[in-house]
Amino acid sequence: MAEARNRRWPPLAAALLGAALSSSALAQSSAPCKGPEIRLVAPAADRPEWQALRANLREHLLTLRDLDRCAQLTLRAQGGTLVLDVRASDGRVASRPVENEAQLLRASEALLTLPPKAPNSSLAQSPAEKPPSERELPEPAPPAAARVELGVGASARLGGLPLFFAGGVAGFADVALEPWVVGVSARWDISTGLLSEPTLMDYYLMTTAVGVHLGRRFELESASLELLLGPNLVHESQDADDGQLDIAGSAADVRLDLGARLSVARRASFRAYASADLEASPARLAKRHYAAASLPALPSFSFGLALGVMWSGK
Repeated sequence: MAEARNRRWPPLAAALLGAALSSSALAQSSAPCKGPEIRLVAPAADRPEWQALRANLREHLLTLRDLDRCAQLTLRAQGGTLVLDVRASDGRVASRPVENEAQLLRASEALLTLPPKAPNSSLAQSPAEKPPSERELPEPAPPAAARVELGVGASARLGGLPLFFAGGVAGFADVALEPWVVGVSARWDISTGLLSEPTLMDYYLMTTAVGVHLGRRFELESASLELLLGPNLVHESQDADDGQLDIAGSAADVRLDLGARLSVARRASFRAYASADLEASPARLAKRHYAAASLPALPSFSFGLALGVMWSGK
């Protein structure tokens, strides 16, 4: 009986010993790492400067949070360059050449910092599963701010019939609410002769025009292009001398104006612009109109070009 009891003790003792060893190994494997471990692989690694470099690196890493404490770092000399090798706890490896201690500290911090922990994905809801009241709606884009734009420049016009050339000044004042533009324009020009027929002595044609326009702006890479359309109210004065009497006359007209304006350096407050427009009188296209019987016919259309400077408020 005693002999049978003695035969049962060795297996029982072995089982208890194995359990104790397994518990010890499990406790060691689950114990938190206090590293990372730093190794030196360099000629004369026991020299003071190498030891000081490793000590400074260890002190720097101990001050950081969210660091891979189970990683292994190796500092090795490769020719005249110091190379930092990192083996993360998940098996990933990386190498970075460094030239001084500051670069070494930054590189080790970048390679060892752990990403933030993701929330429990099993509890997270997809946007489609959330009720409408809890869904994150995109923020509405802020409304575009209106701004004032002013411009002035020199202008030249070619018109008819009869054919004439005139020079003067032109300007505009707009309110821009992207991509739309609304504003007023004005111009003054004078012609002292006709191109298609003889001209009376001391003849001139002076024109003053004001108008309103609506336009659409198109933003290019470094410029803005605007297409404009609107009516113009035009006042024209003619004067000439036929050798005996001074002849004068004036008339008013409403014309339709189609134009385009191109400005460069569209982000600047002050910028150059160039514009072109075609102005036509519906009433005069069908029938010529005269301010006085002895004076040339008033023009029914004109084509203008202007170059100038504009200012845009912010």
